[in-house]
Amino acid sequence: MGKVLSGFTNGFAGAISRSVDDIVISLRNASEENLAFGKPVFLVSGENACMPFDAETCTAENFLGFTVRAADKTPEVYGSSQGVYTPEDPVDVLVRGSMAVTLDSSAQTGSPVYIRKADGALVTNPGAEGSTLLLPGVTVRRPRDSTRTAEIVLTKRNLL
Repeated sequence: MGKVLSGFTNGFAGAISRSVDDIVISLRNASEENLAFGKPVFLVSGENACMPFDAETCTAENFLGFTVRAADKTPEVYGSSQGVYTPEDPVDVLVRGSMAVTLDSSAQTGSPVYIRKADGALVTNPGAEGSTLLLPGVTVRRPRDSTRTAEIVLTKRNLL
């Protein structure tokens, strides 16, 4: 007897969702922390490197894109389901195109995407004035699924 599949997720955070229009570049992880897949990164001034969100130094002007889940990145600990870019690793960054990311708020198609400064979470609600950072050229393409994963699109290259 056949089975009917009725619920599909948007994928895993950091996975490129449509490869027709994507542009991926590679930069060094200049931070001293691991970078998870599907996280926004920012250009480090004067270097060919990127860093994760930091409310004190990151602005819309140095927003670069999102870290890409690369097929050749395997977890360092077997049995773990999450790989990361470690400090000084080359980081694949999506600067134009579509990918899956984790959103902390509900989302409708076309909603702008913000970073909540308090915890670095991606949201679609601007919140109180000054509490979020609008990511330029980033909108929701498909609403959030049951795993809190949504598809976003970067409509233009912000830098590089």
